[in-house]
Amino acid sequence: MTAPIFPLLNASDEVKSYLKSGGILRAFEFGLAPDKPKPPYLVWQDISGIPQNHLDCPANIDHVTIQVDIYTTNADDLRNIREAVRRAFEADNSCTVTSLRGNERDPDSKMYRTGFDSNWFVGR
Repeated sequence: MTAPIFPLLNASDEVKSYLKSGGILRAFEFGLAPDKPKPPYLVWQDISGIPQNHLDCPANIDHVTIQVDIYTTNADDLRNIREAVRRAFEADNSCTVTSLRGNERDPDSKMYRTGFDSNWFVGR
């Protein structure tokens, strides 16, 4: 059950204009980002997954909910990056955005954060 997060982000010139430099797209699965990645960057994680079971055979599709969080030091870019990522995901109806989170600023790192949840149907 792997949603095509990285390929969709890497296919978007708009997303890459914010998140790619030095040949590296700063988009990481939760827990796999390097220590102190260069901002802006994005992380994602699976929140839940439900196999779409059948009576006559094993599930061939999983319904997955994925949380996306975007971090940046530039408050002006925060919404623009979120919308660029959202457009990249929704371009070919790959997913449905189900909830948008508000913006916040971490008092320690001074980084701004926003994000959203998305639902995907992923082939197994």
